[in-house]
Amino acid sequence: MSSAGNIKHIARAVRNVVWQPTKSKTGGFSSQEVFLLLGQPENLVHEVLFHGTRGNGKSASLLMGFGQHVGKGWGPFWKGVILRRQCSALSDLIDESHKLFPRLFPGAKYNISKRIWTFPTGEVLIFEFLEKNNQYEKKFHGKQFTYIGLDELTTWATEDIYERLLSTLRTAYQPTKQQPLMPPKQIRATTNPWGVGKQWVKERFIDGKRSGQIERTTRTLLDVNKKPVEVSWSRVAIFGTVFENDYVDLEYKAWLMSLADPVLKEAWLYGNWEVVDDTAMFAKVWNRDVLLMEPFTIPAAWKVERSFDFGQSTPFCCLWTAEANGESVTVNGKTFCPPKGSIIVVGEDYGTPLNPDGSQQKRDLGLFLSAGKMGQRLKDREIRLQQTILRNHPVVRPGPADNQIFNGSRVDNGNAPTVAKELASAGITFVKSDKTAGSRVTSAQLMYERLQATIDDSPDKSHIYFFSNCKFLNKSIPTLYRDEDQPDSVKKGADDHAWDALAYRLTWKRPVTSIQQGIR
Repeated sequence: MSSAGNIKHIARAVRNVVWQPTKSKTGGFSSQEVFLLLGQPENLVHEVLFHGTRGNGKSASLLMGFGQHVGKGWGPFWKGVILRRQCSALSDLIDESHKLFPRLFPGAKYNISKRIWTFPTGEVLIFEFLEKNNQYEKKFHGKQFTYIGLDELTTWATEDIYERLLSTLRTAYQPTKQQPLMPPKQIRATTNPWGVGKQWVKERFIDGKRSGQIERTTRTLLDVNKKPVEVSWSRVAIFGTVFENDYVDLEYKAWLMSLADPVLKEAWLYGNWEVVDDTAMFAKVWNRDVLLMEPFTIPAAWKVERSFDFGQSTPFCCLWTAEANGESVTVNGKTFCPPKGSIIVVGEDYGTPLNPDGSQQKRDLGLFLSAGKMGQRLKDREIRLQQTILRNHPVVRPGPADNQIFNGSRVDNGNAPTVAKELASAGITFVKSDKTAGSRVTSAQLMYERLQATIDDSPDKSHIYFFSNCKFLNKSIPTLYRDEDQPDSVKKGADDHAWDALAYRLTWKRPVTSIQQGIR
C-alpha cells in the first residue's frame, strides 16, 4: 500500500472509532497527517518538531504518533514515553489519552501510580516528567524506547535533556516472519515559539531551513563484520495552524485573533519564531533598530576597557567596551552624541567551536584552551580591534573579570600560577568584579535602566549600545529570562557568558585616580 493510501487507511480506521487527523483546506496533507506519515517505516524521519500556533492539535498528534503502531506486531518492543518538564503539566495529556486509548484499543489498562498505559498486544506508553538534568540518571539512564515524545519543548531551558534522551532511542528487536520490519524509532516534540528554551529549539529545527525541509545526515560506520555501513539520520519541523483544526471552537479562534499584545499574537496566532518573547528579562526594552550600531572609530578621549567571563569546558567571553564622555562623533554622516557615561560594547571574543558558516557547533561548549593560549587569543583579537575601531587606543585598560581567575593567588606565598597571571603574561589584564550579595539583581536593574534610557533617548541618563559585530552578545540578550527564585535577576543558563561579562562591567566601579582625587 502506498504512503498516501496507508494514511487514508489509518484515517478511515480511526474515523469509525474516536479520532481522525485534521484535513487540509487547500488539498494535500494536513500537518497532523504529515506528522503521522513521517512516523511510518517507509517514510521515517527520526526527529520531528510539530510547531506553529496554539490549538493546532499538537498534543493529540503526540499521542496518536505512538498509537498508530499499537498492534503492528512489535509488542513490548514498541515502547514509548511522553514527557513534560513538570509533573503537574502532564494532566491534560493523560486526560486526553483516557478519551482515546480505551476506545481505540479495548482492553488497554492504565496504572495511575506509575502513569503507564499497557496495551493488549504488549505495547507500553509511559508519562513522565524531567525538570532537572540529574533526574535523567535516575529515571532513564540505560533504558530503551522506540518512541519518545516531548510536549512543549521550549519549556526546557537547554537541549541537555533532549540530547540525553536520544541515547535511549534504541531497540533489541529482531525481525520475525510476522513482523519483518524494525520498529520505526523516532523522537517527536511539540511547541509554540515561546518560552525559556526558544533559542536552542529555533537553532536546532528552524534556522536556515525552509518550512518542511528534511535535513539528512549520513555517517559511515563499521558493522560487526567490520564492513562499512552508511547510517542516516533525519530531522524536520512541521508547521500547523489552528485554522486546520475543526475540533477547536470558533470562540477560541476568535480569541486568538483578538489578542491585544502584538508579540503574543505573532507567536500564538501566527507561530512566528522571530518575535522577542516578552516574558524574557529585557524583552520590553529591547529594540534592535535603536540599540545595534555599525562599528565606527572610537574617539581617543573615550575610555576603553575589557571585561571577561572565564570558561574552558564552557565558553569564555571577553568584551571590549567604550565609555562616552559627552563628545560627539560622526557615524555614517550623522552626529552621534550619547550622554556622558554611556557604554558602547565595541568588540567580543566568544570562546566556542564554530562551523564553517560561523554558527556555533554546540551550545555552551567551550574551546578547552589553557589560560596561556586563551590570553594569546584575546591579545590577537585586541590587536585587530586596535588596527580598526580602536586605532585611537594603543592601550586598553583592564576592566572587571570573573573573580575565579584570581583563585590561588595566595597559595605558595603568591607564587602559585593563576588564570589571571597566565592571561597577564600575554598582555591581557583584569581587575576583580563585584560578586557581593545582590550584585546579580543590581546588574540586571542597571541594564534595564540603560536600555530604557536608550530607547527613550533620555538626554540625562546613561545609554547602552552594541556594535553589530558582537553577535553572541546581541543574540543572547533578548533570550535571557528572569530567575524563578529571584525574579529581578537574570536566570543562569547555557550561553549566558556574554551577559556575565557585560554584567561585571555594569556593576564595576572604576577606581578613582590620584589626579581625579586632587581635582576633588
